[in-house]
Amino acid sequence: MQIKKSLLGACVAALGLLNGAQASDVEVRFYPPAQIWSHPLENARDIHSVVVQNTAIINHTSDPVTLQTLQLDLLDNNDDVLQSRFFDAAKLDALAKAGAGLGASGMLQLVDFHFAPKQLFGSVTPLLSAQRTLAPGAAFYLGHQFLAFNGEAAQLRVRAEFAATSVPAKARPQLGSAHAALKIRHGSAPGRYRFPLAGHWWVGAGATAHTAHRWAVPEEFALDILRIGAHGLTYRGKGTKMRDYYAYGASVLAAADGEVVFVLDGVPDNTAMLRREKESLHHFQQRLFASQAQLLTNARENVPGNHVILRHDAEGGPVFSVYAHLQPFSIAVKVGQQVKVGAQIGKLGGSGNSTEPHLHFHLCDRPDALNCSGIPVHFENVEIPLSDGDRAIQSGDIVLAVPALEPSSRRR
Repeated sequence: MQIKKSLLGACVAALGLLNGAQASDVEVRFYPPAQIWSHPLENARDIHSVVVQNTAIINHTSDPVTLQTLQLDLLDNNDDVLQSRFFDAAKLDALAKAGAGLGASGMLQLVDFHFAPKQLFGSVTPLLSAQRTLAPGAAFYLGHQFLAFNGEAAQLRVRAEFAATSVPAKARPQLGSAHAALKIRHGSAPGRYRFPLAGHWWVGAGATAHTAHRWAVPEEFALDILRIGAHGLTYRGKGTKMRDYYAYGASVLAAADGEVVFVLDGVPDNTAMLRREKESLHHFQQRLFASQAQLLTNARENVPGNHVILRHDAEGGPVFSVYAHLQPFSIAVKVGQQVKVGAQIGKLGGSGNSTEPHLHFHLCDRPDALNCSGIPVHFENVEIPLSDGDRAIQSGDIVLAVPALEPSSRRR
């Protein structure tokens, strides 16, 4: 990973105000580290969004440094600033306190597939400062920065200004600074993809900001796909059994030609996570949070439930498709097998961290359902009947997967 860093003002270096430390000793890091993908909010008006999931500022010097300001800039291809977000001292104090609380909660380790603390901070258990003054070896954490913009921004830059705390205020010359940038990619994964189910479906959760997917690194562009029946419900009867759900048992199809690189089967359908008859939404959600925490702590490998991962060779490197929460003992493929687009790989179920039978589908950059970075997908055979033009699938959409692959223009 290459991180761009600015140099301290020449006068700071010359005077040795950081005890001889170079500006590279204050570092800005990201996770994911290399790039971020945009997601279209409104195609007709060319409005896009990006989420900077995790940012860390780390003090590698032997002296304390105090963050003075922090700024996020969206830059175009000419490095001109399109949009900025500025954090002053008061905001930095509040963010530092929140970051330290996050570290103390154990969430960095519990959900390490999102935070990647070893990559982000250089330590599995980082020293997160509760204030904007960073002791030697301490880090400042900034999470979940959502930016919306017109046009196509080329990169996202984070710039931190700081001062050496050990130097008397009257003797401090111009502030030091450190910065790093992430490339912004637009469009979707290279290759041709087909919706992994046939017919009409409801996308309960997509990449829109009000659903959980967008805020987690591996599933930022994932889809949770269900089926709606009579009275707008996803189930018949009381919904207390897996087979009450209209989606249960549907054939799950390969989204593209590829090789099977991972299979997990034999995980039971998670009937305990179904909403109980007459159970309040509040109590249901509390029970889900407890169940999810238990899975992450004691049986992390079962979080995706029964699942299959396919490798698709594409321009620029392989892309991996994940099909999760499959019905136990329904998987029809094995590791090493070559499959064609549209081939059945299993049946839709409710195994793992599943609130009800649905297919969780996403593309990512590594053959691991959790330890990877999500990639947007464009399906060539999908219609959105209630849309007013060609656009990306959003949370809440009813979609129709048509039988034939039809050429479709798309931006990359």
